[in-house]
Amino acid sequence: MAEKSNSTEMFRAIIVIFATVSTIAFNALAAAGLVNGITPDAVSDKYPTVVTPAGYAFTIWSVIYLGMIGFSVYQALPSKLAEFRSVRTIYVLSCVLNCGWIYFWHRDQIGICLAIILALLVTLLLLCVKFKTSDSVRDALFTKVPFGVYFGWVTCAAIVNFVIFLTYSGANMSSSASTILGCVCIVAAAACAILVRWKLTNYLYPMAVAWALTAIAVKQSGNTPIVLAAAFAVVTCFVTTGSVVTNLKDSTSE
Repeated sequence: MAEKSNSTEMFRAIIVIFATVSTIAFNALAAAGLVNGITPDAVSDKYPTVVTPAGYAFTIWSVIYLGMIGFSVYQALPSKLAEFRSVRTIYVLSCVLNCGWIYFWHRDQIGICLAIILALLVTLLLLCVKFKTSDSVRDALFTKVPFGVYFGWVTCAAIVNFVIFLTYSGANMSSSASTILGCVCIVAAAACAILVRWKLTNYLYPMAVAWALTAIAVKQSGNTPIVLAAAFAVVTCFVTTGSVVTNLKDSTSE
């Protein structure tokens, strides 16, 4: 019976690897303009907002992909087959949602994309909850670290997607109203960083949020309120992340 269970989990572990490879490949095709003949930024350029980040921000995906690959290999180790049983379905679902967002984004279905990215956000939250505590530094390296970065980035991406949806749906906002909304969204992202740091003890989530907000400030350099809000939020994220040093000192003193 145990042997059959191991075989089942190995099969599921292989599905996780396949889901990761497929997601990265599909995103590569999208970046090359091979999904519906356009690139993701071409759609984004149609709906400029006060929270659109600078293009360099998306290089974080190389870190996210590396983390996904590391996790996929790690969870397939014979010693980890049973340990990761409860997260494989959630992870595969996150991959499906990732690809689904790309598919509909390239077809200018912004409303559907918003629903999908919110669902993706939920799957990443569940994964981060599952990985709140790690048995070792190695476990944390392959679980808390990659999904903290992924979750933090998608949080900001969901906020941007929401503001884009408002533009897409024809919401007529004045320049000042748009700026106020943007500032509120930025502060909300910083609040999420604090909440996730304290509730899930994930120090990489605030760093990913800080990365996204810095890119927003760079892109929106002519909008002083947005830049100031982003600067405040980024400092908040750094302070929140830096609290790990205090925790480490407390642990050492004990």
